[in-house]
Amino acid sequence: MHNRFNERARRAMALANHEAIKLHHDYLAPVHILLAILSLDHAVATMVLKHLGVDLDTLREDVKSSVKPGNKELHQVKMAQRADTRKCLHFAIDEARKLGHHYIGTEHILLGILREGHNIPADALTQHGVKIEAVREDILEHLASIDHDQHHGITTSQNPIEWLHQQELSKAFRSTRFWHLLVLAVDAANRLGHGEIEDEHLLLALLREEDSPVARMLGPKGVTLDWVRDELTKDQVVVPVPAE
Repeated sequence: MHNRFNERARRAMALANHEAIKLHHDYLAPVHILLAILSLDHAVATMVLKHLGVDLDTLREDVKSSVKPGNKELHQVKMAQRADTRKCLHFAIDEARKLGHHYIGTEHILLGILREGHNIPADALTQHGVKIEAVREDILEHLASIDHDQHHGITTSQNPIEWLHQQELSKAFRSTRFWHLLVLAVDAANRLGHGEIEDEHLLLALLREEDSPVARMLGPKGVTLDWVRDELTKDQVVVPVPAE
């Protein structure tokens, strides 16, 4: 996993261990990671937070004041990750994938911390008015404004046109409704015994929600979920899906 981290993300993870040591904690928690990120002036995560109007010094003090120091004398260099830390990093990887990035940066780790939600830094960020949707949008705007060759972690095999297309797709696919419809399309394909997602499965997904604009528009024309499903299964045997 860490081989996908860019230079600043690796630096943040190393500094997070030092933050844990300073607090006499023998574990690595999301709070240590955010404190480390906030110490990196030119990380994408800190630049995004600044652009969103967050005072980084105040945020850092608020986070530190919410942490109870430990009482252990520590000698190890690398701390064991807590379950919530592993979950934050898992979400960071997923956020990078959804944004179409082939690396993990501080910006993705920030999104992972916010998405996990049940941690001290997420609470502090929320109190400072930081919302995950705004962070995602600002990340895309920030990365689109810089030369991709100057941003560490972006694969050099991409040309500028591919990079711009990737960002446009990321913006389009960012909505939770899109991913919900895609899940419904996958389910439709499975129920029909099809191995790949085709346009008919997307149509079934759109019609499956009766109050959707597409369903309301096509329904009076006779194009309903049942009609489309019947048309698709006229000459084939539907593979039954076991009940959950």
